[in-house]
Amino acid sequence: MTYIIAEPCIDIKDRSCVDVCPVDCIHEFERILIIDPEECIDCFASTEQLFTTQGLRTFAELEDQPCRVLTDTGFKPALVKRFRRKPVVAVELAPAFEERTRYGGTRLTTRNISRFRRTVWATSTHSWFLADGERTDSLSSGQFIPSMRAQPRRDSETYRLGVVHGLVFGDGSWNKQEIRSGEHLHYVQLYGERVAKFRDFFDQVNFSPSLDVHPGYVGTGVVRSCANLKRLLPETADVEYIAGFIDGWLAADGDPVRAGSWRLRSIDHEALAWLEAVAPYAGLVTVGSGEESSVETNFGVRSRPIRWLYLATREVFWRVMSVEPQEADAENTFCAVVPEKHAFTLAGGVYTGNCGACEPECPVEAIFPEDALPDKWEPFVKINYAYGDPEAINQLTNEYATEHNVQNPPLE
Repeated sequence: MTYIIAEPCIDIKDRSCVDVCPVDCIHEFERILIIDPEECIDCFASTEQLFTTQGLRTFAELEDQPCRVLTDTGFKPALVKRFRRKPVVAVELAPAFEERTRYGGTRLTTRNISRFRRTVWATSTHSWFLADGERTDSLSSGQFIPSMRAQPRRDSETYRLGVVHGLVFGDGSWNKQEIRSGEHLHYVQLYGERVAKFRDFFDQVNFSPSLDVHPGYVGTGVVRSCANLKRLLPETADVEYIAGFIDGWLAADGDPVRAGSWRLRSIDHEALAWLEAVAPYAGLVTVGSGEESSVETNFGVRSRPIRWLYLATREVFWRVMSVEPQEADAENTFCAVVPEKHAFTLAGGVYTGNCGACEPECPVEAIFPEDALPDKWEPFVKINYAYGDPEAINQLTNEYATEHNVQNPPLE
């Protein structure tokens, strides 16, 4: 996202911001400093994904589209923009947790036994939030980044439908597509406390005496849908539906582990890969994955090996394991413009911010993110975007200064 220099800079032109700009994009004109809007960009590759209220989407998919993105205070309005081509680096992250030390304090540490990694593609000088509350535009190995997760409502109709879908996907069965209605018919055998608590989520529950011999059987949920829910992931559903789907799937197939976390096993590798990225919709963060070595069953060899995910409910951080430049050519960079928050969440729950090393260095507070520029200084968007035409910048600045009688006192 680009930054705008406004009225307080006219005739001041303090160069503190120039000294700290990591990409040398601030330039001097007759009466004002101007930020090159095409160079003032340090964000992400087009294929990176971010959390929205309509599912996990790539920057390329959302180009020039308004959306709502996940921040530390819920989902906020944003606009995704594309900027010029720049080289990117691969940031490799590992899950980390806060643990007690022998001296009674706490520290952030990774679990050496975990090989789980997440890679983010960003420009080398992108601005990141750190776990200690600081920000950096020179991310390096050993630093820690916070994670973020949603806190969805679990009392809505949308959530109920998501839970039913998740139960069908995890442990239900597709029966048939009815000829007259065209609807797909599914059955879910409700066994055990974790599944039984969702009994009232079904519009119809049958009871089969032949299944009552199994401990914990409370009925068979009947689900009709316009699609085969056993083959369908809610990739573009809203937040509450996805959260319900995840809760339903975990209730059907998951295994509770310590600290309220979950371990989920499946031979549907594509579904697990999707869940790995979207788990924060349900308040979870994926911190482990693997594959079971055994493929033998009582009915023969499995067609695909079983893979598993470890989903944590406790607070998670991300440790930077490496920041590696790539040999590939420069590519288009994208950013989400988020008014007031200037932050959003990437796939997997990685929390990040927009850039702006120059903003706190300005002694007259003349630099603003474009999405936070005060309305009274809206003309400076046009002035800043005239970069590349010095005569136009000088003319527009003079016209504004004359019209508004700008007389900024010099710095002491």
